[in-house]
Amino acid sequence: MAGDTTTIAAPTSRHSLTLDEFLDSRSAGFDLIRLVLAFLVLVSHTWALGGFGSEPVSPLAPKVLTLGGFAVGGFFALSGLLVGRSAMKRPSGSFAAARFVRIMPGLWVALLFGALVAGVLGWVHHHDSISGYFTFRPDGPVAYVGRGATLPVEFSHGIADVFTHDTPQGIASGGSFINGSLRTLPYEIRCYVVVGLLAVVARKFGNRGTMTTAWALSLALVIGYAKRVDFTSFVVGPYADRDLVIFLFIFLTGTVVAAWASRINLFGWMPVAALVLAVVIGRGASFWSEPITQASLALLLPPIAAVITPVARMLRGVDLSYGLYLYAWPIQQLVAMYGWASRPATFIVVSTVLALACAAASWFWVEHPAMAWFRRR
Repeated sequence: MAGDTTTIAAPTSRHSLTLDEFLDSRSAGFDLIRLVLAFLVLVSHTWALGGFGSEPVSPLAPKVLTLGGFAVGGFFALSGLLVGRSAMKRPSGSFAAARFVRIMPGLWVALLFGALVAGVLGWVHHHDSISGYFTFRPDGPVAYVGRGATLPVEFSHGIADVFTHDTPQGIASGGSFINGSLRTLPYEIRCYVVVGLLAVVARKFGNRGTMTTAWALSLALVIGYAKRVDFTSFVVGPYADRDLVIFLFIFLTGTVVAAWASRINLFGWMPVAALVLAVVIGRGASFWSEPITQASLALLLPPIAAVITPVARMLRGVDLSYGLYLYAWPIQQLVAMYGWASRPATFIVVSTVLALACAAASWFWVEHPAMAWFRRR
């Protein structure tokens, strides 16, 4: 969701501002935070895709999470807060249509980019010809686009042997990965479906009670995977694997925070308590280090968004975060394949410039026009 440049209508002082009042302002700070999170994913993937060694670690859970994992958790926490709030405030049909228009056109074009640009370049680089590339095999470009467009959790993110022999990541894994970042998008869509259904229930039983109950159930599933993994995976695994359960817990934490936002002081004790909890638990290597530290971002990121709002207004409502997420991986694979950068810093700069160019094209030619069309309906 793109923010705008609406001025925060604070009451007597910024420190007495509630989270609900801040969310009503639709601060551009959230756009900037999402852009930074997408950039951190790119930075983290640089080491694996560029062949520079292990990825940097998370600042909150360094023993169990990479920097990229931390950033993905931030995306889910922030989406739970903003998308969950939207689900509670909008009619169900309008909410579903808005999510579809925001996500799917950009994804479809990114899949075509992967098949028709990154895939073609990778195939020609290795085979010296386009011959044999366009096939209807299960590992071909047509199947890659068609299957990816349906957002399955189990999805082959490669095309034939593209990047397998020409990039550090391909050589290390022995497989083709056109766009590995897309792995988390199906999980986020499933979180949208869950919160959309919960919003329907909440119209009868109330937002706070419904979302808090759902959050508690998601916590119970997390505990199940922590304590009785074999039993839990046998019972719910076909419908909610470990990753989905953790992502859903993080997402619903954001939604619960949104439901209680009028009771939360934006700069009060709760964000401080969340930070302390995240730091204390994140120092260990237990199962809880991952879900707790990432869920805490639902309370930690809004105050940061408020502080950076004056800077974020320079974005003027342009939200490149989704495009950067969609295009960073294939661009980084191309940078690695062509050998355009021999050091991490150079790799990051070259990849960021090229990926941002693709993200800008996606925003101005695909994402924003699609959303503008939806608003005019």
